[in-house]
Amino acid sequence: MYRQRRAAIATANQQPRRSTLPKREARQRYVEIGERIALEQIKRDSEALDDHSIAVGPFARLDANAVAARDGKTRGVISNLFGSQAAYQAETMALALSAGVWIEQIEYPPPGDFADPDAWLDSLFTGESARGPRQAGEPIVNYANLWALWLSAVPYGLWSEEISRPSMEEHARWLNKLEQVLEEAIGHFGLALREGTTVNDLACAFASIIEGVWLNQCLTTRHPTDPSEPIATVLRRSGRLIWLGATEPAR
Repeated sequence: MYRQRRAAIATANQQPRRSTLPKREARQRYVEIGERIALEQIKRDSEALDDHSIAVGPFARLDANAVAARDGKTRGVISNLFGSQAAYQAETMALALSAGVWIEQIEYPPPGDFADPDAWLDSLFTGESARGPRQAGEPIVNYANLWALWLSAVPYGLWSEEISRPSMEEHARWLNKLEQVLEEAIGHFGLALREGTTVNDLACAFASIIEGVWLNQCLTTRHPTDPSEPIATVLRRSGRLIWLGATEPAR
């Protein structure tokens, strides 16, 4: 027993062994460990978010003092209205991530105002590009910037129903609006969907490229491989390709 106790004490006091890896490989190893720990932290925060309302990402850094000062008040106004800084952070996050009102306000160009589908598609996708985020734009509260802010919460949606469920519900509402205008356009321009294609397929494809290009718009205002063109060109041309692949003249 005495020997076992001495061995345990010796093990506890033993210094960690120095890495024998070359410095470059050692740095890479610890970066990878850090990435894993960061993901584990997001998972823990996501589980806590589902268990009780907390703020994550940039919302967790909201300073009640700075917010109140912006309105010429003291921190006490936040405490009086929300009870605590944490409650204020959580409520701000919940409102910022709720885009239902903004989605209802979307107005697409009426197909009946255009003589051909190419002109209508150009108008549709130019408008969708303008509706999205713009690199180096002013930090004002609008749908474009709130969408970019929502991106900060997306990693938590990997493990949090509180993030993923409302996000997908709002996405479905947007798809419904797209379906309605696409059905109208297909009928107006005397087209039909190709066999095996549904209007929902087309709406999902449009939504995917719109939000995909919005990711690029967070980083640049120009075409990624042709700086002479604006970023909206990517959306317009990609959207036209999808449209041509999904539609054909009505028989």
